[in-house]
Amino acid sequence: MRREPVISLLLLSLLPLLPSGTIADTLAENQARFGVITGDVGLLSQGATEWIEPHEGLPLDPGDRIRTGEDGRVEFAMSENVLWTLEPESEVVTEHMETNAGRMNLTSGSLLGVVDSARAAGTVQSWVFNTPAFVVAIRGTEFALEFSKGKPGRLGVFEGVVELQPAETAAGPLSPVRVSAGQEAVAARGKPLLMLAKFSPGMQALSALRSRLKARQRQIHDTWSPFTPAVRHDARSKFVAPPPKRRVRRSVGRPPKPAVPQ
Repeated sequence: MRREPVISLLLLSLLPLLPSGTIADTLAENQARFGVITGDVGLLSQGATEWIEPHEGLPLDPGDRIRTGEDGRVEFAMSENVLWTLEPESEVVTEHMETNAGRMNLTSGSLLGVVDSARAAGTVQSWVFNTPAFVVAIRGTEFALEFSKGKPGRLGVFEGVVELQPAETAAGPLSPVRVSAGQEAVAARGKPLLMLAKFSPGMQALSALRSRLKARQRQIHDTWSPFTPAVRHDARSKFVAPPPKRRVRRSVGRPPKPAVPQ
């Protein structure tokens, strides 16, 4: 008697008992995507020559440059537990992104963020933001960043603790500083780090947006649908054209000079 069908049914019955990591291995490593977009928002993908308008659900790739206009605001859902919001007149460049880790450069403007530590319990979170004034490491917290050319950079921590390292000086790198909830750090090149026990007016305005941000993060968590590598690739390639290939000019030798008659 052939036993293959019985064995197959047995294996199928055991699938729900397999560790979740076995199924998670089929998901894309980078789950980051655009959330809600309002107003003037532009995307310049790495290697592209023209800005385009992104749409909700579009995957984020390393090297993406995103900017917002006067009325622009855009969400970055890095995972079902992590959400950033880029505020008006701001610009970021994405670097490295994984499911629970990543790096972005805030070149100007303001960014508000939340990591749902309760839902992400047991999973190490490692998010890094570079600004011209400092580098911050986010593990699980609520925070806001501000940077404008010619002004000091600011970090406000609303919940949790954030590690901040001021920009390197001529004397070398400076030691990291832990900024706790309720504190605001003000950093400028060549000047000592200033710690405020009360938020500045600008940081208070960003803090007022926290309830909306947390509500959106909960909504995203409840409706989250992860990408597989194929789905992610298709969603990106159908909207963002690859950069044009550079034409390589082949050197053409000079034609020989005509012979001079004797």
